[in-house]
Amino acid sequence: MIADKKPILTGILALVLIYAVVFYTKQLINKEAVVAFKKLYTTYSQILDLTILEMSGETGCYFSSDSNIDSKFDGCDNFYKRFATNLRVTKYCKDNSLSKGCLPAYKNYATNPSCAGYSESMMNRFNQTFVMRDKSTLTVFNQPANQPKPIFAVDSNGKLFPNKSGYDLFSLVIIRNSNGHYSFHPNVTHCLPQEKGGIQKLQDVYN
Repeated sequence: MIADKKPILTGILALVLIYAVVFYTKQLINKEAVVAFKKLYTTYSQILDLTILEMSGETGCYFSSDSNIDSKFDGCDNFYKRFATNLRVTKYCKDNSLSKGCLPAYKNYATNPSCAGYSESMMNRFNQTFVMRDKSTLTVFNQPANQPKPIFAVDSNGKLFPNKSGYDLFSLVIIRNSNGHYSFHPNVTHCLPQEKGGIQKLQDVYN
C-alpha cells in the first residue's frame, strides 16, 4: 500500500514545485517592472525638462496646480511630438494600438467617464502609442478622441505580464505650478483602475 502512494506523493510535490516556480517568477517580474518604472520615471523627468527648455518654458500642455491659473491643452499635440522626438522611439501607432501590436490587452480599463481617455476603446483604438527601444510604451490620454491631454500611460515592460495598473502600468500627469515649474503629479495611477496590491503613489515606488 505504501508503494502505491509514492506516485501520488511525487505528483503532489511536482505540482507544489511548479506552483512555487510560477509564483516566484511572477513576483520577480512584478518587482522588475517596478524597478524599470523607477528608471523610466527618471528618464521621463529629464526628457520633460529638455522638452520644456526647447519650447522656451511654454508647452501649452499642462494641468495647473494653482487654482488662479488655467490649465492648458491647446499645445499638447505639438508637445508630444517634441517629447517623443527626445525619446528612443522605435515604433509609433497613431491609432489601433492593440491591433497594430503597440499595446497588450490590459486586465482592466477605466470606466469612470472623467477618465474615458483610459477606457478600453480609447486605449486600444484611438490613443497614440509610442514604443521605445527597451519595449516600454507611452500612450497619450485623449479625451475626446484626437484631443490629447497632459497625461499619459507608461507600461514599464511592454507586452510582458502582468499588464495591470500599479504593477507595470502607470500614469504620469504633467502639472505646472504658479512659478512656471513643471513636474509629474505624485499619483502615478491617476485615472487607471486601482488594482489590489498595486502601487499608487510615487513615494511607494521608492519604499
